[in-house]
Amino acid sequence: MKHMKYGLLVAGLGLMLGVTSCLDGGDNSTTVSYYEIVKKDALTGTYTSQMGYKVAPLNPQDLEDLPWASDYIQLYYSYDYGQDMSGGEIDANVYGYSLIREGQWLPQSPAEGDANAPISDVVLDSGNKPYDFFYKQDDIFLPIELFVRKEVDTNDLEQREAEMAQHEFALYYDADKDFSESGMTLYLRHKMLNVEEDDEFTQLSGGWWHFNIIDAMARYQEKYSKRPDKITISFEQNTKDVSYADNLVLEGKAELDYQKIVEFNEALSGSKGISKLLRGKR
Repeated sequence: MKHMKYGLLVAGLGLMLGVTSCLDGGDNSTTVSYYEIVKKDALTGTYTSQMGYKVAPLNPQDLEDLPWASDYIQLYYSYDYGQDMSGGEIDANVYGYSLIREGQWLPQSPAEGDANAPISDVVLDSGNKPYDFFYKQDDIFLPIELFVRKEVDTNDLEQREAEMAQHEFALYYDADKDFSESGMTLYLRHKMLNVEEDDEFTQLSGGWWHFNIIDAMARYQEKYSKRPDKITISFEQNTKDVSYADNLVLEGKAELDYQKIVEFNEALSGSKGISKLLRGKR
């Protein structure tokens, strides 16, 4: 099944709805499984893929009352590609999800109070396609590994989301220094909120954060009259704890082949039919 290994391994980001295994139905089955980041349509109760079609959950009750922190969510679902998909909508069984939080943009390098902790990693080298971390061309989603308070039960949705709300992330850039003909560098910074003296951040967890990078893209296109070939995310990395101890903190880097994002969206614009596109997801 496409991408499933990644979704379950990255710091427990995916929360399963009862069913923890999902396999394609075999050579003779028309049921396939997939996961992707989609955008919620509050009016219709459907979720719009960046490919243009809508996912209509057959079990919408399982997605009610979630602690939404973004208009986006990563859905794990299965669908029967033998159904009529000519209208651009598919009926699907949702069996898992990953909640997404909103990141911030800083107009300049962060001041002392804007960042106060390194992170463990930004996981972009999982073998996934670059477009799994994008929605269209200007919305990027970063799976971030970080240390959380040791007493948090990360298997409890309420506790986990309450903890994640105490972690803010921001991106910033310097177009003069960090944009080149071949790509751009964006800097990720982490701020922990409401930290008490006796808090111990010893438990490794993770989450998804969304950043709209249209401002950076506009600045890049103004400078080079094109989109970048690659995007590099630079971050303060400490894989042991949240301290800034000199011997523990390194400059971490994660890189995306942005040219493939451009090519993917060009291919979508030239697609000749939703049904053909959805069957091609197998």
